[in-house]
Amino acid sequence: MGTVADELELKLICCKLRVAVSRFLICTILIHGIGFLQAAEPLLPPFGLKWGDSPNGLVEWALRSSLDQTVKAPASDPRLKVLLVSSPKGPLPGHEATTLEARFIDGRLFEVTLHYTYPGRESTFVRGRFAELKRILAQRHGPLGLGAKTRKQPLEGVSSSSIAYQREPAAGRILMLVLTEVVDTKRGDRSARFSVVYHNGGIVESDAPPVIIRRSEIGSPQKP
Repeated sequence: MGTVADELELKLICCKLRVAVSRFLICTILIHGIGFLQAAEPLLPPFGLKWGDSPNGLVEWALRSSLDQTVKAPASDPRLKVLLVSSPKGPLPGHEATTLEARFIDGRLFEVTLHYTYPGRESTFVRGRFAELKRILAQRHGPLGLGAKTRKQPLEGVSSSSIAYQREPAAGRILMLVLTEVVDTKRGDRSARFSVVYHNGGIVESDAPPVIIRRSEIGSPQKP
């Protein structure tokens, strides 16, 4: 009887060891797997865009969706091109943002800003939407810290203030939320708007050759 008891006890110990080892291996795989995913893609731009993209995909989407497009080429920086996409009928398709602003350096996407405006809505409503979006982005990317607060002195009864929150999940990758409020004391009007900025400084510092973009590619969709 003692021998059988010893065998049962030994089997029980071996079983517990196998379970402990299995748990350790699973936890190790999960930790390293999550770490790899976070390191590989710490912050992606919205609307399915990818860092380093040319403007062509965004232009095609805007044309398919009957959206307005404005291209800016600042004289102060010949390498920079700015593409603004907006809807003539309100927000962008399937989204609350009213304008998408994409910035390209040497033809490669390095920054995307979503502008949120709510015509006719009170500032309290806009601040509520800002707080909700901040909560969602914090859950998705991690806590956002206070960036900066500014306030401009009233000019002819109009004053403005802004507050920014930001997070840098990886070197050069920045997520920023900026809320701006304008107060017109003469007319008793108060309005607010906010923006979300996705920035990848690595593209700006890259030594990759520039992407050649022809005017025809800006004005019409291109087949792959």
